[in-house]
Amino acid sequence: METRYTKQEIKQSEKFKRNRDLIEALLKDGIYYTTGEVLEIIERFMEGCV
Repeated sequence: METRYTKQEIKQSEKFKRNRDLIEALLKDGIYYTTGEVLEIIERFMEGCV
């Protein structure tokens, strides 16, 4: 089972430092996400912007 993180923990991580604004806008407070889920959410958003 993958570790799950809060929006705040993800925003503070080195891995997602370039995407902090997207994370703030796309993720919900109080929900726990895996890194894979976060990457998928960001990818879907970016595909929609093209």
